[in-house]
Amino acid sequence: MKEMKDWVSDFLRGRISRREFTERAVTGGLGLLATTSILSAKAEAQSPSSEIHHHHSHHHHHSHHHHQDGARRRIWNQTNVNPWQEWLKQENLPIHRDYYVGDLRKAEVKPWKRLGPGVQGAYIDLVGGEGVNVGYLCELAPSAKTEPQRYLFEEVLYVLNGEGESLIWNAGSRSKQSVRWKAGSVLAPPLNVWRQHLNRGKAPARFLVMTNAPVVIDLFHNLDFVFNNDYAFRDRYDGEADFFGSGTDKVHHKDTTAEESEQAKGVDTWDSGFVPDARELALRESKERGAGNYRIELQLADNTMQAHISEFETGTYKKAHRHGPGSHVVMLNGRGYTLMWKGSMKYSDAPAATQKRIDWVEGSLFVPPDGWFHQHFNTGRDPARYIAPTWGGDGKWFMRALGGGGRTHRLGKTSTRKGGNLIEYEDEDPAIREMFNAELKKNGVEVRMPKKK
Repeated sequence: MKEMKDWVSDFLRGRISRREFTERAVTGGLGLLATTSILSAKAEAQSPSSEIHHHHSHHHHHSHHHHQDGARRRIWNQTNVNPWQEWLKQENLPIHRDYYVGDLRKAEVKPWKRLGPGVQGAYIDLVGGEGVNVGYLCELAPSAKTEPQRYLFEEVLYVLNGEGESLIWNAGSRSKQSVRWKAGSVLAPPLNVWRQHLNRGKAPARFLVMTNAPVVIDLFHNLDFVFNNDYAFRDRYDGEADFFGSGTDKVHHKDTTAEESEQAKGVDTWDSGFVPDARELALRESKERGAGNYRIELQLADNTMQAHISEFETGTYKKAHRHGPGSHVVMLNGRGYTLMWKGSMKYSDAPAATQKRIDWVEGSLFVPPDGWFHQHFNTGRDPARYIAPTWGGDGKWFMRALGGGGRTHRLGKTSTRKGGNLIEYEDEDPAIREMFNAELKKNGVEVRMPKKK
């Protein structure tokens, strides 16, 4: 019986031909009525007028199929249709654009039909993402849960508020792992696993998810392949009991060369699929990036898309630098502002249209565009901390392409005096320090910056 179900499934998924299916039906004892019904269902699914979304049972779990007819009529005069943008239209959700989102906790969301009752969402496609990664917001009403889902793109999930649980399992597995989360938690489901998110609190739970979906959907432009692929990446995840662990054994110190990392004394890396509270995780001092600066790399779920957490003390600011697109900065706490500009090393000399100031608080999100200098300033009374999911970093894997890695990634950690893209305090626009001192005076905060040599 199981073998018969397997080859029926293979036929419906296009893995065996109509002729082979018919031959197996005859020899396998499948009745005429059942055979005809299955052939009709396959033909209907391939009809150009059939809907893209279908629901069916998979390992007793509700899933979403996105059927596309590979033999559809070709349109030879088609030009620059973007699969990711077409997918966004299909989702029918708000899309937050511009250079930043002031407060992710207050951003507009609307009912998300694909993910089920009680679920609302919105996409975040900011200028600086430039198609290499995007974000989405997902909000669960009390007691609500998402439909089970899986896909061939990576994710980094940050919980903005609420508390809940995520169930994770591989295709074909009968056992599920449960991960309990709260505000401040970071979760990275392994690639192409089934996942289902549940709200276990009495208030709405909202989280931000950063993902490389645009790259994957644009590359394959086949939604059925991206969303309904049975392949299990067991080299990344095979149900290990401690995969989402959070003990001290998850922190590893790596010695690095100056070429590999901006931290000459090495980097600390958190290697797990889960961080209980990113706002409380211990960091390592990183003087190379600025006064009072601390940092840790997050190697999440053995993914290529990584993240790092950085914190800088009150009354200080980081050195300006630039790199490729897609480094989304999510403020975990604190208050301050960030300057972004293009071209000249001096902010004052940059074209006015590229001079951007973003005032941020906890819950703000922004992403510097490709090759734009940017500099973070803490004007509050407490340390300011952020998490930045992106390509590149000092984690286990390194993506050389897509703007976030390669040469721009290395040079973002190298002083402009050595041909890099990191501006030393002594070389920055004098207006930078003047502006910062004025902000601190207005807020009654003491300046803690070292005097320029």
